[in-house]
Amino acid sequence: MAVAGLCRLSAQSAAETLSFREKTYDFGKILEKDGKVSHTFIFENTGTVPVLIDEIASGCGCTTHDYPKKPVLPGQTGKVTIVYNPLYRSGFFSKEVVVYSNNHKNINRLWVKGIVIPFNHPVEEDYPYHFGSRLYFNLKVLSFGRIESGKNKQVKLRYANDSDQPMTLSFIVDGKNKNLFFTNPGKLSPGERGAMEFTCSGSKLPLDGEMMINIYPVINGEKSKQPLQAKVSIGD
Repeated sequence: MAVAGLCRLSAQSAAETLSFREKTYDFGKILEKDGKVSHTFIFENTGTVPVLIDEIASGCGCTTHDYPKKPVLPGQTGKVTIVYNPLYRSGFFSKEVVVYSNNHKNINRLWVKGIVIPFNHPVEEDYPYHFGSRLYFNLKVLSFGRIESGKNKQVKLRYANDSDQPMTLSFIVDGKNKNLFFTNPGKLSPGERGAMEFTCSGSKLPLDGEMMINIYPVINGEKSKQPLQAKVSIGD
C-alpha cells in the first residue's frame, strides 16, 4: 500500500496542484511615459507533495519576473510577479508567461495584456544626429549592404524638425549619382517627425567593390555642410 501511494503522489501534475487564482491580468490602458507596470499572481499548492518552480520563461524581453526559489509545501500559497516594460511598445500587447515546475515536467501558463499609450520621446533620443537648424536624423550612414546587379534595395531615413518654425527639406546627391532614388519631403511643420525612403539601384552601379555616396540635406534653401552618406557594396 505504501508503494502504491508513493506512485500516486509521484504521478501528480503540478499544472493541477499549482492552482492560480487567475491566469490572465489586463492592465487596461497604461502610459508609456510612466514606465514599468507589474502584477502579482497568487497560487496555492493544492496537492500533497511540495512543488518547486524551476523557472519562468517568456518570448519577449519586455517582461521580467519574480517567483519563490524554495519548494512550496502542500497548502501553502506563493506569488509570481510579472513586470512589463512598455518602452517603445505602443499599442495593444498580450504576453504569455510559462511557469515550469518539477524539473520542467509540468507547466502553468499566465498572460498579461493591455494597451500602451505612447508619448513623444526627446528628439535626441530617437534622432541622435543633428544636421543644423534643429534638423535631426536617426541615421548618418545609409547602409544598403551588397546589391546584386539589376536588384534594388531600400533604406528608411527618419527625420525631425525640432524647431518652432516651418522648414523645407530636400536633398542633393554629390556628383549627381543616378543610382539613388527618393522623394524630397518638402515642407515640414514645426515639431514634425516623419520618414522617407532611399532606393539604390544595382543596375547603374559600376565595378565591384564598395562605394560611398554623399547626400547633402538642403534646409530652407541652404545646403548643409555635413552630408549623409550612402554605403553600398557592389557586385554579385
